Amino acid sequence: MAASPDRLIDIWINCPDRAVADRIADTAIGDRLAACANVLAPVASLYRWKGAVERAEEVPLVLKTQARHFGAVARLAKSLHPYETPSIVAMPLDEVEDGYARWLREETRADRPGSEY
Repeated sequence: MAASPDRLIDIWINCPDRAVADRIADTAIGDRLAACANVLAPVASLYRWKGAVERAEEVPLVLKTQARHFGAVARLAKSLHPYETPSIVAMPLDEVEDGYARWLREETRADRPGSEY
């Protein structure tokens, strides 16, 4: 089932390094596709890719936004991300403090100037 367009979500994107995470974060914030970005400390990732088990250090990026922006954020991330198939996943925010929720919605309003994504 699709999320309500104004549902608050966190979008998680694993990036190969801090520079890619910063580029995606800066663009998403600048285009008002997200109200906040958290660039986290590197993590060790283990995954299967094209028949082989791979290990990599990745930098998680968390973008706080509304579900209506997921498609645009995914397009943005794919355009700036070097991976063929980057991990771009959304998690619903079921409980959010009222003031923070108002701020997040205001900063990512649908009637704000749009983005190219």
